[in-house]
Amino acid sequence: MKFLDIEITEKLYIKILVVLAILIVIYLAFTMSSFLIFKSYKLGANTSVNGENLNMHIDVLETIPKKNPKKIEIAGWAYKEGEPITSVNSSYVLKNQETGKMYLMRTQMESNINITEKEHKKAGIHARCLLLGIPKGRYDIYVLYQNDDEDILANTLIYVDI
Repeated sequence: MKFLDIEITEKLYIKILVVLAILIVIYLAFTMSSFLIFKSYKLGANTSVNGENLNMHIDVLETIPKKNPKKIEIAGWAYKEGEPITSVNSSYVLKNQETGKMYLMRTQMESNINITEKEHKKAGIHARCLLLGIPKGRYDIYVLYQNDDEDILANTLIYVDI
């Protein structure tokens, strides 16, 4: 019970606030960094690997720096012809050509000025990830199209060397 009997002085109060602030900053740093790290990906039971009806394009593919890259950025778009996009949930997946292991990139939707149809303005996909924990090699770039309850993994026929 001695712990509960401690008198909280101004000095102790400031120390508690500083410790809490440091803990919050550390928590936020870990949370934000998790958005920049690849997740391992496995095909779902209902995932179709046929992307024939899918229109897709990659506008930006960049590793930073070019030699011995530490970060990758991919931006482009994907949509199904004739179907408006109401709910957005598309991602990029990198598949190692040697091992077949796949890595999911966290992405965000962005409006794409290259698409003129209003129904496909939400088709833009943009991803930036740190290359921590991903083995060096050649990776095929796939689009995981899950907009409007679809589940399609489509090869863009573009690769990147990491």
